[in-house]
Amino acid sequence: MIGSILNASIIKNEITAHAIGTLSIYPDINTIIEIGGQDSKIILIQDGIVTDYAMNTLCAAGTGSFLSSQAKRLDVSVEDFGSIALTSENPALIAARCTVFAESDLVHKAQMGYQKKDIIAGLCRSVALNYLNNVAKGKKVLSPIIFQGGVSKNVGVVKAFEDILDTDIITDDNGHLMGALGVAILAQKEKEIDFSFDVIDTDFKTTSVNCSNCPNNCEIICVKKNDELIDSWGNRCERGRIEV
Repeated sequence: MIGSILNASIIKNEITAHAIGTLSIYPDINTIIEIGGQDSKIILIQDGIVTDYAMNTLCAAGTGSFLSSQAKRLDVSVEDFGSIALTSENPALIAARCTVFAESDLVHKAQMGYQKKDIIAGLCRSVALNYLNNVAKGKKVLSPIIFQGGVSKNVGVVKAFEDILDTDIITDDNGHLMGALGVAILAQKEKEIDFSFDVIDTDFKTTSVNCSNCPNNCEIICVKKNDELIDSWGNRCERGRIEV
């Protein structure tokens, strides 16, 4: 939808964008660990080519929003989470597979008298374990490994990954922008870019139409620019296609 509205020169998914952006700076990378605010992904690369990937988008457990909510519960700035975690010598065991269970476990540990630094270190470790046991399940996590996304700025989580995987993890100050860099590189390769900032003053509307031409009964999404149809999608067969 955004590509249609902006008249994008190229539309690529985030897996491709992250891989291209990362390889432009780290050409020898074999594994990309990415944990953002709402989802996480793993991208496996061999000889500069993406060979496999997986994403976790069903639950926010183990992502930036999860850590942020726990930081508020503990009355600690999420920016200080990592440095506090590094001071712990005995991280608490926190179940992070589910946000509800994690919060319950956190409250229980606090009631039991665990130090705040140990609970925070346990949360950082649980994020890494949750990622490896779910997103990276069945995948060969090979070095060199780079950790990206907003959560990569949490040194506590970085240390947890390094301890569990027993290897150094690369991070980058611009790791949260690798996807943007990658899609910019892809767009730069296009010969023609037809974009205008007039889009700011343009009226866009999204509507839907139910197709009854077959039993699929598809919901067709239509985007209109100043009441003129510019794109549509959602049909499973040609009978539901709406011509622009």
